[in-house]
Amino acid sequence: MEENIKCADLGYNFIKELLNFAFQKKTVEEVLHFVNIGFEFTFGATAIMFVYRKYNAEERVEISRGFSHEFVKKTNETPPSALLQEIAPLKDGLYIDFRKDVDKYDKYSYLFEHENVSEFYAYELKTAYTDSYSVIIYSVAGFKNCETDKTEVFDTIFSVIAYILNSNKCVQTMRDCSQIDYVSGLNNFKYFHEKLFQEMQKSTNEKSRLSVSLISINQLNKLNSMNGHQAGDKNIGIIANIIKKNIRAFDTASRYGNKFIILFPNIGRDAAKDIITSILSETENIFKKENQSILSLNAGISTFPDDGNNERTILDIAEGRRIDARRMDRWVCL
Repeated sequence: MEENIKCADLGYNFIKELLNFAFQKKTVEEVLHFVNIGFEFTFGATAIMFVYRKYNAEERVEISRGFSHEFVKKTNETPPSALLQEIAPLKDGLYIDFRKDVDKYDKYSYLFEHENVSEFYAYELKTAYTDSYSVIIYSVAGFKNCETDKTEVFDTIFSVIAYILNSNKCVQTMRDCSQIDYVSGLNNFKYFHEKLFQEMQKSTNEKSRLSVSLISINQLNKLNSMNGHQAGDKNIGIIANIIKKNIRAFDTASRYGNKFIILFPNIGRDAAKDIITSILSETENIFKKENQSILSLNAGISTFPDDGNNERTILDIAEGRRIDARRMDRWVCL
């Protein structure tokens, strides 16, 4: 009984210190580092990692402690999808005591870099906008300072961490709300306008070109009506990831409603069209593989200063060409 009280007290103190730390405008990365260090020294964790997942993109190790660089690299190459899928529907964490339940060891052994792991714990911290962090913790010697109530204490701690990640302060730090669209992870339209103005001024001074592409998601409202907004958000995330994969590091991609708009500094219309064509082609192929026949994309491109000398004209021409492309057929860019 004394050991259990000690564990509960340690958990309470851990949460108290974590909240004080997190709300000093700390970044998500700093918060997760705090948790990693705290679990090592307070509860005797041998190794701990946070795996980040966004929409249906591949998982990646965000923060880790106790794992070698090579093991983390291997985990990123082959994410523990089976485990993450198993813990996703659980209300509480997944706890395994291998000293009592040896049959489950082989199933999860690929997660362990150390031999003779005694105890294992995993928990999914569901965060806003369909993102999630999953924590994977294990101990070789066994979690210290806790006995029978360790799972309740750990579950409570990580439910508080999920609250922190969902709080306005951490979400704002994590996403930079002033410029990021939550659903796609791209910039929002307000930021795009600011960036377009800056790049047009720069293009005028350097006597260079820039191109703008407007991409529409056709039939998004129909998909939302049939399958719910979660299905729509999922496909927005798929398209956004393809856009990020194909554009250059210094291009600016934004999303508003059922449209994406991309700013391409220092290139003309032909070069921009090659990039957009790749985006449309890759998206079409993925939709076909997933038997998703409702949605399609069309795009229009305009170039400054060839098509106009102000922001409104450039955007209007790109929109007009997008409309013409949609009238022609699905997956067309003009």
